[in-house]
Amino acid sequence: MRNSLTLFNSNIAQAREISVLYDYLVATVAIPQQFDDLLRSQLVYAVSAFDKLMHDLVRIGMVQSFMGVRPRTGKYLSEPISMQVHTEMVQATIPPKEHVFEQALFRKFKVVSFQDPAKIADGLSYIWDESQKWQKIAASLGMPDAAVRTRLKLIADRRNAIVHEADIDPSTNTKFPIGKVESEGSLDFLGACGNAIANLVA
Repeated sequence: MRNSLTLFNSNIAQAREISVLYDYLVATVAIPQQFDDLLRSQLVYAVSAFDKLMHDLVRIGMVQSFMGVRPRTGKYLSEPISMQVHTEMVQATIPPKEHVFEQALFRKFKVVSFQDPAKIADGLSYIWDESQKWQKIAASLGMPDAAVRTRLKLIADRRNAIVHEADIDPSTNTKFPIGKVESEGSLDFLGACGNAIANLVA
């Protein structure tokens, strides 16, 4: 899991570098061109990095549970698998059973996003038997749990507006405004939240 957290922090750092390019273009390129889409891409990359971290934590944690090196949660134990996957695991030698199991998890979760607070909590239930997840996460961030969930939801909603709706305000057919305070603030929050979750479930 530590490798996943290291990769996450690297991805956040790379997304943060977009600010340098944005500042340079705004300061030096004298054309009537807006560079706000760089900030939009920064926000999208940050959410993507967070989503990947959640996928990695859940998948790795479930494999650890499968191998008996991590406690098995109720949600983990109630997760159904297909007869095909069961047969492949029974027959597996090379690659080993845990590899077959992990590949089944890849296929299951590749169509799932872990961006909405409810979906994140549900995903973490596979590896973390904590009934008050957001309270624990929020406490480690020094924030009220409602504020953390609301902030995360607003960031995910903005990412969805950018990716699925071109960030267009339907009432004006122009793009919603975005500034560095919003994009960099989202990076800071997602970075802190991702690290808090990883440390709690490690």
